[in-house]
Amino acid sequence: MPYRFVNPIIVRKNAPFKIDGLAIPYPEFVPKLYNLCRSLGFRKGLIMPSRAFCSDENQGWPIILLTKHFGTFPFNHGRVGGIVAIDRHGPHAHHGEDSLLLQASHVGYDPQTGFYGTCTRPKMEGHCVNASCGKITHVITPYLEQYQFAKERIFLHRDDRDNHLITIKNSFIDFISHPVKNGLVLRLENIVKMSDNGQILPSAALSTCQTYEVSEGFRNRIDTTGYTWKNGEGESIGEYLTEDLFYFREDLHETDESILLERNLIEFMPSIITSMNPSLRAAKINIQLEFARTVESIRRGVDYQGKNLLFVAGLNIDISESDEYPAMTYFVPWAAHIQLKDGTPREYIHPVEQDKLFEMLMDESIVNPEIIDLKEEISRMMEAPRFDIRSPQKM
Repeated sequence: MPYRFVNPIIVRKNAPFKIDGLAIPYPEFVPKLYNLCRSLGFRKGLIMPSRAFCSDENQGWPIILLTKHFGTFPFNHGRVGGIVAIDRHGPHAHHGEDSLLLQASHVGYDPQTGFYGTCTRPKMEGHCVNASCGKITHVITPYLEQYQFAKERIFLHRDDRDNHLITIKNSFIDFISHPVKNGLVLRLENIVKMSDNGQILPSAALSTCQTYEVSEGFRNRIDTTGYTWKNGEGESIGEYLTEDLFYFREDLHETDESILLERNLIEFMPSIITSMNPSLRAAKINIQLEFARTVESIRRGVDYQGKNLLFVAGLNIDISESDEYPAMTYFVPWAAHIQLKDGTPREYIHPVEQDKLFEMLMDESIVNPEIIDLKEEISRMMEAPRFDIRSPQKM
């Protein structure tokens, strides 16, 4: 019998992104970040910070703090959703001798409920609460809607012969003769029985659906939850439609810069939309993928060669203003890339992972003796002479 090579299914896995105990308030984080730069050999007055944040107004205080501690307004390295504009490495590198790049997607957090994903908009009338990062929410919403629809259109049931069955709309099934072009696709191999020759055959067909006998593994998985199979039409699969049972085959919805965000998230969308906090899961995944993509662009490029560079990625957690406390942002470090102009030590050949990065930051002081006084700087501007600015004169 001739050997037939079958390509293996290669699955990408995200590293665990911890939050508990790792969130640093921005008024503490930024001076620690500045002092870390100085500890690495970055030079006073020559550090050019850059930020890759979302454009929401609740990212303003972190930018102001970066300005105070680094003595200059940070370069803009970001696109919607916390995507890094890697084509801006060159301009950023040319604006300072030493370079800092800080990337962060953001998500709102309610400390009273522990819920992520929303924030208060104080410039709107009334008590306006909406999505903390509109771009992330906008990108994942079509997939959430498809998932909610599928949960109600897939049915678990049992027949009179005690066969345990699942009935599925045709539009969720990737038939060889009629594959799904756009939408949610069930991984039937994880749900139903296969024939001895590897075929997936329905036990019955209806006008818009197929009925299959479920596999022993899937049945055991459902039974261990205490689920009671119903006779007749049964009931919707609901929350039993878990992330490993489907994927999406989609033409991307976005047409502007946010298509970069959707490209990052599409592969992990089942994990995102089945999460208790989809916006948080999406932000954490985007941070990981953007860190890896940006490090690759730095290593393959020439823009930062021969320079001191610290690239830090993490999560911005926004807490809305209330009667008890002002608006606050916390930073949860994820990873860092370090290179030094006089030779990068071996310990920084690989990225600094989350626990080590947190430890490095916490070892630094929250006192920055080189902080600038923004009020004083603005006063100096107000007191400066009024220059006579004219149109250019013909020679």
